[in-house]
Amino acid sequence: MYDYHDSRSNIINILKTETKVIKSEGIPDSDNAFTFTNAYLTWAGAIFIDIKDSSELFDTKDERLARLMRAFTSEIITIFQDFRNYRQIGIRGDCVYAIYDTQYKSDLVEIFNIAVLTNTFMKMFNEIITDYGYAPITAGIGLGCDEELIIKAGRSGTGINDKIWIGKAVVDASNLSSTANRDDIKPIAMSEVFYNNIIADLKKENPKYENWIRYNSYEDLYECNIVRSEFNEWIENGMKG
Repeated sequence: MYDYHDSRSNIINILKTETKVIKSEGIPDSDNAFTFTNAYLTWAGAIFIDIKDSSELFDTKDERLARLMRAFTSEIITIFQDFRNYRQIGIRGDCVYAIYDTQYKSDLVEIFNIAVLTNTFMKMFNEIITDYGYAPITAGIGLGCDEELIIKAGRSGTGINDKIWIGKAVVDASNLSSTANRDDIKPIAMSEVFYNNIIADLKKENPKYENWIRYNSYEDLYECNIVRSEFNEWIENGMKG
């Protein structure tokens, strides 16, 4: 039973306990590195996939919807796992997200490539589900990066805990996924910091990236609708073979 006297003492105890902030060159890949008395400050990148008009989609809570969402989340998670630097993958309501260790600009390029792969996947997914009588799904893809303060939060001794990511990487990716693919905005939207850290490497690969990714001054974001060519051609050719 909740005891407010104990609660008061617990709050004061936490506030008086020193938290060691560790400036790190990477996000630890073991949960054991995180305790209730430390925190890590390091760079992270995030990608969020947000299903549009999910309230209408979720109106019919039946077995068909369960199959649809299981298929969608399963494959998105598989795509996210393509880049082994992930530190957290999860599902938040109608969003699937991943947070990555990003110590180098090339790491952010990898996340961008995951976004492009996901954008192409959505085309295939909609082709398949319409054949099974479902309406197409629209999704927004948001990308963010920042130096994050990462803490383990929860209740010590209960086994109930999770990481809290304090910074703009997760916030930007989440907000941009809500904005993307809506009101004529392209399916992939990224923050200025994310864009500035990838565009030089992308231009070395292909100068056309500077035209493919455009700045939206009204929304203050960078947007694009890029797909993976070989994958897209396979879809357009009927997904045979």
